[in-house]
Amino acid sequence: MKKFAIIMSFMLVALVSGGPSFAVTGSDLEKTREIANEYLSSMPDNGYYISADDLMKRIESGKRDFLIVDVRETVKKYEAGHIPGAIYINYKDIAKKENLAKLPMDKDILLYCNSGHEESKVMTVLRMLGYRAFALKFGYIAWKKEKPTDMVLGIIDNAARKHYPVEQ
Repeated sequence: MKKFAIIMSFMLVALVSGGPSFAVTGSDLEKTREIANEYLSSMPDNGYYISADDLMKRIESGKRDFLIVDVRETVKKYEAGHIPGAIYINYKDIAKKENLAKLPMDKDILLYCNSGHEESKVMTVLRMLGYRAFALKFGYIAWKKEKPTDMVLGIIDNAARKHYPVEQ
C-alpha cells in the first residue's frame, strides 16, 4: 500500500505541476486510481487548508503540536522574512529522505509558499505519505502583504479590463 501511495503522490505532483514526467501502467494504474479516488473523495470541505488567523492562534497558543515549514523556492525569501518558528525546506526537496526525517509524523505540518501553489503540491505528497499536512490558504501573501500580492491584484485588474467571457 505504501508503494502505491508514493507512486500516487508523485503522479499527482507531476499532474499539478504541468504534466506527468512518467506514466503509471498495468496493474499499478488501477491501484493508483483507487488511491487517488480515496484521497480526493475523503478530502474535508476546507481541503486541509488553514487560514492566517488560525495559524496565528496556534502560534500564540504556545502549544508545540505542530511544525511550520516554509517551502518557498529559495532560501533567500526565507532569510528575508518568514513566519515565526518556521523551518525552511525547498518544495522540490521535501521528499528527500533527509528532509522527511525532519518532519514529525505525530504533529501537524503547516506548510506555506508564496501564493499557495507549491505548498499544495507538497501537502498532497505529505498527506499521501501519512503526514498530517496542512497548507496556509493563499500562502505567505495571506500572512504579509508584499509584492506578489500587488502582482496578483494587477492580473485581476487586467482580467476585469478585458472582460473575459463567462458562461452561466
